[in-house]
Amino acid sequence: MKTNLTKKSIPTWLLLAVLAGGVQSAVAQADEELTPWLVRVRALVIHTDTNNTAGGGVSTDTLKISDEVQPEVDVSYFFTPHIAAELVATYPVSHSIQLNGSDIGGLKELPPTLNLQYHFDPMGKVTPYLGAGFTYLRTWDSRAAGGSLTTSQSNWGPDVQVGMDYALSTHVSLNLDIKKLFISADVQTVGGASVLTANLNPWIVGVGAGYRF
Repeated sequence: MKTNLTKKSIPTWLLLAVLAGGVQSAVAQADEELTPWLVRVRALVIHTDTNNTAGGGVSTDTLKISDEVQPEVDVSYFFTPHIAAELVATYPVSHSIQLNGSDIGGLKELPPTLNLQYHFDPMGKVTPYLGAGFTYLRTWDSRAAGGSLTTSQSNWGPDVQVGMDYALSTHVSLNLDIKKLFISADVQTVGGASVLTANLNPWIVGVGAGYRF
């Protein structure tokens, strides 16, 4: 059976093939379109300062909230390829309170953080970013000096951030993140009178993985 192709019809067939390929490519590209949402899971190392005012028989810079390691989950929303907001919803963690290196009690804390970020080269394999925002430090179950001292429950402070994402695929990336928080908590009597101020100012270093939806 002879094919009914002529020299004039060949370009038409080629055009149809190109159009079909273009549609298939457009569908594949649509499948790879990303949403504005990014979720990460990190392991954090929290290192606090030994930095406090004097009061209640405690000398300057002798009080420390213990360093800890804990898991963390955060969610980012990209307003543009470069601008994003990140909300850190970390897991509650317990710290010991140390005076001159000796434990005198403990506390539990939860520091959700909201940052605005700028991401450099968002289409590259390596994407560094800078961020800044605020942290709300909520403390509870505070006990020190035989239960006679506690800490203020609601504490606010600014923070700065630098980090980097390394893309493993379109959706999956590895992450390194460093934050510096500038935050303090009042050490109080059970009656609420302030005794001194503990300037925690923690460095928070996180390593983990992210998924871009």
